[in-house]
Amino acid sequence: MRIAIMGAGAVGGYFGGVLANQGEDVVLIARGLHGQAIANNGLQVDSHWGNFNVKVEVTDDPSTIGEVDFILHCIKLYSNADALPLMQPMIGENTTVLTIQNGATSGHILASEFGQKHVLQGATYIETGIVAPGHIRQSGSTAMIEFGEDDGSETDRSEAVRKLLQREGIQVKVSNNIVDTLWNKMVSVGAIGTVMAASRASFVEVLSSPHGEQTVRTVMEEIVAVGQSQGVTFPPRCVQAKMTDAISEAEETQASLQYDLNNGKPLELDDILGAVVGIGRDAGVPVPASSALVTVLDKFKRGS
Repeated sequence: MRIAIMGAGAVGGYFGGVLANQGEDVVLIARGLHGQAIANNGLQVDSHWGNFNVKVEVTDDPSTIGEVDFILHCIKLYSNADALPLMQPMIGENTTVLTIQNGATSGHILASEFGQKHVLQGATYIETGIVAPGHIRQSGSTAMIEFGEDDGSETDRSEAVRKLLQREGIQVKVSNNIVDTLWNKMVSVGAIGTVMAASRASFVEVLSSPHGEQTVRTVMEEIVAVGQSQGVTFPPRCVQAKMTDAISEAEETQASLQYDLNNGKPLELDDILGAVVGIGRDAGVPVPASSALVTVLDKFKRGS
């Protein structure tokens, strides 16, 4: 299969690097110094499963690649408007685009551009970051992609994607209810990452503050309430389970929202916790803690 990684930053670069290092035909779409460093020196990946450097094709212009079989869509949500038209030349009759963007709206956005038959929705669970241009460091024993068909069915397409991704360094799970999966991930990402960004603190520091744990827990509870208003089903004691896991992994926790804030980049605010606030307002679900966090970060969402 010809594979394109749309947005080969910390997350896309890790998954693309693993696939390329294990012999797959991969092209990375990466911009700026990061892309230049990969072109010149290869992609360096440090991970729980070992470190490697792999020479891999890289470009900053997806329109030059031609048709591919599989696209892993990893760019930030706010980049979709500019990026999706440039991706059209990559879409062939049988191309599958798996989006692992944050939030719960990405699949609908991509389907409106490429057609539903080309799109799979997914989520990823991984701690990874760019430590220098062309150098990615992943931590912890989890590097999972969970995805599924919108109707929860098992298809030849989902099985082919599962087989492609299932390998050392990547765990794969096929969901029978991807909407519930995306909202369940939102509980952690929307709460933890936003609190870390708003407080300019690591998650360890958040937990050590007098009201940090309760603040995160409250935001999680608001996300669950909004999701339930939309018919989403959450596991029993969802918030407690999320908090227990988050506390156990606190030292490894990284938040892309906080990274972008610290580096003056635009924020995925409107599409993650901001989307929860908007849906909650329309549904009549009170979300005061979430609204406060979104308000605190609003002036930074276009970068600085």
